[in-house]
Amino acid sequence: MDELTEAVDSGGAYGDDEKGGYEHGDGTPEGIQQYWQREIQASERELKKYHSTSRRIVRRYLDQRDEGAYGESRVNLFWSTIKVMLSTLYARPPKADVSRANHDADDDPARVAGEMLERILNDTIESDGSEFDAAARHAIEDWLIVGLGQMWMRYTSETEEELVPPVLDPMTGQVLIEEQTVERLLSEDAVSEYVFWEDFFYSPARVWEEVRWVARRVHMTKAELRKRFGPEISKHVAFKKINRSQSNSDAPNETEDKAAVFEIWCKDTKRVYWLNKGAPTILDVRDDWLGLSDFFPCPPPMMANLTTSNFIPRADFIFAQDQYDELDEINTRIHYLTRATKVVGVYDKASDGVQRMLEDGVENTLLPVDNWAMFAEKGGVRGQVDWMPISEVTNAIDHLRQYRQDKVAQIYEVLGVSDIMRGTTRASETATAQQIKAQYGSTRLQLSQLHVALFIRDSLRIKAEIICNLFQPQSIVKMSNIERSYDQQFVGPAIELLKDGALRKYRITVEADSMAALDWAAERDARTQFLMGLGSFVSQVMPLVQAEPNAAPYLLRMLQWSIAGFRVGKSVESVLDQAITAMAQPQPPAEPSPMALAELERERAEVLDLRASSQQREATAAKNMAEARKTDLETELARLMSQAPPLPPQGPPPIANDLPPPPGMPNAAPPAPPPPQGMPPGMPPPPRLNGGGPQLPGRPLPPGTLPPLGPPGA
Repeated sequence: MDELTEAVDSGGAYGDDEKGGYEHGDGTPEGIQQYWQREIQASERELKKYHSTSRRIVRRYLDQRDEGAYGESRVNLFWSTIKVMLSTLYARPPKADVSRANHDADDDPARVAGEMLERILNDTIESDGSEFDAAARHAIEDWLIVGLGQMWMRYTSETEEELVPPVLDPMTGQVLIEEQTVERLLSEDAVSEYVFWEDFFYSPARVWEEVRWVARRVHMTKAELRKRFGPEISKHVAFKKINRSQSNSDAPNETEDKAAVFEIWCKDTKRVYWLNKGAPTILDVRDDWLGLSDFFPCPPPMMANLTTSNFIPRADFIFAQDQYDELDEINTRIHYLTRATKVVGVYDKASDGVQRMLEDGVENTLLPVDNWAMFAEKGGVRGQVDWMPISEVTNAIDHLRQYRQDKVAQIYEVLGVSDIMRGTTRASETATAQQIKAQYGSTRLQLSQLHVALFIRDSLRIKAEIICNLFQPQSIVKMSNIERSYDQQFVGPAIELLKDGALRKYRITVEADSMAALDWAAERDARTQFLMGLGSFVSQVMPLVQAEPNAAPYLLRMLQWSIAGFRVGKSVESVLDQAITAMAQPQPPAEPSPMALAELERERAEVLDLRASSQQREATAAKNMAEARKTDLETELARLMSQAPPLPPQGPPPIANDLPPPPGMPNAAPPAPPPPQGMPPGMPPPPRLNGGGPQLPGRPLPPGTLPPLGPPGA
């Protein structure tokens, strides 16, 4: 025990600590043991009457009769009613609905964080053999039968030891970090466990808010106790065989000895204690490691028919037990009367043939009668036989059956089970009448559905808190498989939000949908309504977008805001957010693919070929035009030369007549030259080209000189 004391004291579990906390008792392991043993005994005394009544109710539900109830006939309406209620309140496993607080459309990290939590929670609920589904179903069934149902959440992890090699200095080869063994995390989970109604304890209080501590009792074997608390502690724990049957016998029905260990969560000290009544000291003490907002690892228990005077449940069966007993008595009387309803009577012993009339094998047979005259004188068969009056018995049975129907209706009226919920109705009732009966007949049923929904919601919130507080980020990402969705860019901020407990509760809400039978028509109508609204909005704003493209981002924002209010539109929000982001921000041009590059290169080659062909055609046309121009010029020149006069003879320039001749020359004027051929006399000679004399045939023109166009003299 010294090892336990040293281990507990070193953890600061006893006495005042640095945070101002305190410990119950005198702060020693023995004092703490005595304190919690008194607390557990006080809780057992408080719940003793409830436990004894609940055992009787369970025996009644299972139809376990006493030995003196031989011949008793029952209609186990209690069992059938519980089955109807259970199928109505918990027809299928629940689903977690984790969403953003206030449905803020721009809070993408909160949306992705909620999506991650929702995936993890629903994966554990919907998996085969889900412990959450089993625990919730057992708790709800206990609540319907005995009036109390509870679940318990805990964190589990699986690790393995891994040998890390030493770290050496690459320059000197010296060992920087020695070889060491570390624990590697393999898996972790938030487990949901069912708590039997007789194993749940709490401090006596008037309402749940006044409860100071909660505890559950777990029966552990010697091997389990040694593994959990060590071999030294197991030597001082009392073991015995447990009786788990609901019979009145106290004989144990388990072969292995077990010890009852109480796991106590105290809100005052924020510590957890493990207690065994037979041990001299407390088994273990630990500080709170879950960090839950409400501290308790369990939701408020489902309690039936509570008042503010005492926090003790009272089963619904108690309020209708007299009607159940009367129904059993009526059914027993009907049973006995039915057995008494048979053909029996008396006859004249002297008339042998009368007895043979009811014997087996007498069919279509005439029986001889001796002394027929005397037989007829006595009235025949009617005068020889007197039957028991069956009509009175059958009338009594008919009246009892009618009374039984009235008693069944009275039980349903007390319990609030409407006839429409049981599937019975009259053919004369209209659909509107049936709808009204279902609406007002299930008023109390709706309240029960609310209690179940709140219990499931609180359980899911505790489970979600354990995931956020204790799970590693890589485990959350791996279990949610969020990296394969459209929200990869928000994974980092979402993880930070999940790990921030102060901010998380303001931006994320965890709810549970209805556990009643799924209304597929309502789900279909919700989706249809969503699509119709979406199509109407798009058709109305499309002309505006075509007229003013800059208005598209604002209209998409309005669409995003409206979709955030639809539960069925959660799966398409990410795609819409990406579309809005793409339209609001200019996107860089995408790199063309190899096929696109090849197509562009082919088009570029075609353009170059067309350009080269065009240039070649233009050069050819220019060349042809120049040659044609040259030909035209040569033709025109030849024509002009053919019409030009012959050149005058070469000699000195003529001398004007009014000038005196130079000395030594005669004074006579030279003869006038003859006119050109083909020209009429008296016509002036053709003008000279470029101020010169007439060109000789075949003599080229000076550079840059063009011959005159048109006919000569024009």
